Amino acid sequence: METKMIIGIDHGNRNMKTANTVFSAAIQPLQARPDSLEHILEYQNQFYYVGGKVPEKECVDKTENENYYLLTLAALAQEMRCRGLTDASVKMGAALPPRRFQQQKESFKKYLLKTKELHFRYEGVHYHVSLENVFVFMQGHVVIHTLLEAVPGYCLLVDIGGGTTDLVEFVDGMPDGKYSISDKAALYCIGKVNEEAIAKTGAGVPAYITEAFMRTGSYDCPKQYQEVIKTCLKSYAEEIYGIIQANHYNLDLTKMVFMGGGSSIVEHFGANDGKDVQFVTDIHANARGCEEAVKSIIRAKQRKMRTA
Repeated sequence: METKMIIGIDHGNRNMKTANTVFSAAIQPLQARPDSLEHILEYQNQFYYVGGKVPEKECVDKTENENYYLLTLAALAQEMRCRGLTDASVKMGAALPPRRFQQQKESFKKYLLKTKELHFRYEGVHYHVSLENVFVFMQGHVVIHTLLEAVPGYCLLVDIGGGTTDLVEFVDGMPDGKYSISDKAALYCIGKVNEEAIAKTGAGVPAYITEAFMRTGSYDCPKQYQEVIKTCLKSYAEEIYGIIQANHYNLDLTKMVFMGGGSSIVEHFGANDGKDVQFVTDIHANARGCEEAVKSIIRAKQRKMRTA
């Protein structure tokens, strides 16, 4: 008998995230079966390398090619492996950026549901997934609504992703339809650090070092690079607050919830004193929020059936 499970997947521009895993949102077809099967997806007699360098631009429509479908298979395999399973009946929760949600939710659901009985191999292990259904939610909404129960009243969600920064207004946990977008996101910040390091020291800074600074606020490297990186990250945090002000929000009076991979920059390097700010720096937050949202839908249906 198949195990029934709920899996949330956050299809990011830079990373794929599930409740327990994260990996680079890059995939490359291979001409033949490789000697090592580490990071290798096999689907419909084709081999793919999962991971590596991600294109430094936002993917506007994730259904434009097969890449995010294949990355979804890898995400399912990685999450199922964490739960000790290779065969399961799955209800999937997925999320789209606020500005794309209304226009793309139906096409994204259709894209992910195009094959309901899935057979594939990941790192040499065979997986079978019976895909029962796919629920598509708005990124950020699932976090505000299901994970941050203590955010009543009005708040501004600031979601700093890889390709874009989204500002979304919420009232009592529900989006009120007002949102703004900026391309000054994590990839932009990483690029600025590299440019400034070249200008100041003559050499660039690898992205993984900047990302370590972003996550933790520090990294053990030569002092001249530390100074450049810290200055750039502090400047970027100021830019984010400037974007919020430019969209007519009063920083002294607005309750702000920061999330996304770039939110830790503002947490560690922003001028946050005196501001009503909350940080959701868990990179898995959207994926876990999707799972909780699916559970809520199932509970609501069960209550309706009992009272019918």
